[in-house]
Amino acid sequence: MLTRISVFILLTSVCGYSITVDEILDKTEANQTPQTSRVEMTQRVYESDGRENVSRLISYSSDKGEKSLLEYIEPARIKGMKILMLNDGDDIWFYSPRTARIRKIASHQKNQSINNSDFSYEDMSAKDMREDYNIKLEGEEEKNGSVCYKLVAVPKKSGSSYSKTINWIDKEKFIPVEVHYFDEENSLWKKLCVEGARQIGKYWSYEKVVMHNVLKGSKTVMEMNKTENDIDLDQEMFSERYLSR
Repeated sequence: MLTRISVFILLTSVCGYSITVDEILDKTEANQTPQTSRVEMTQRVYESDGRENVSRLISYSSDKGEKSLLEYIEPARIKGMKILMLNDGDDIWFYSPRTARIRKIASHQKNQSINNSDFSYEDMSAKDMREDYNIKLEGEEEKNGSVCYKLVAVPKKSGSSYSKTINWIDKEKFIPVEVHYFDEENSLWKKLCVEGARQIGKYWSYEKVVMHNVLKGSKTVMEMNKTENDIDLDQEMFSERYLSR
């Protein structure tokens, strides 16, 4: 989920540098991937015409992000809406309390917006991208005041919403600083930025995660109100039958 921003970092090993991308990935995951987590968040969607939509939700994850659940708790019109992701986001189910129906999200639907935000199902999935992407480490750049490793990831197969991503990883903290997503025409589509990096115990988290939709002119801000890591969670919540409760 959102505390696991490594979901957006697509890495693999590379030659020619003093550190391999596998090593970068291992360090980043160790910094950001608790066994379990619970995060209370506020989602603010800013439309291009100036409208603002606010909702509140809770994110749960288990098995280092292999299983996750999003549950919206405000406003009343969407209270109880849930999104279940299993197998690192390969399998996704959506539950709407308004229709009282559970539906599985097909592969071609994973580029759809979640709750009218600038995040898609694919963005929120926690995949092991080392299997699905060809990656190059393209040196170092300064980004948002940090010296970062720059990594470019291109999908090995069709099916991804993006033609490539560029990922900037702080070379001292080993946390993501910014991620750019490109569409099929290789135009910049979205830009993810993090704000207020902080350590909670032995893991890094953020005060805010901001997704800018460059093509639409909108943005979504996820504010982390409360984060708990390595806590006891009822594993029953990561099941289809839990969705309609």
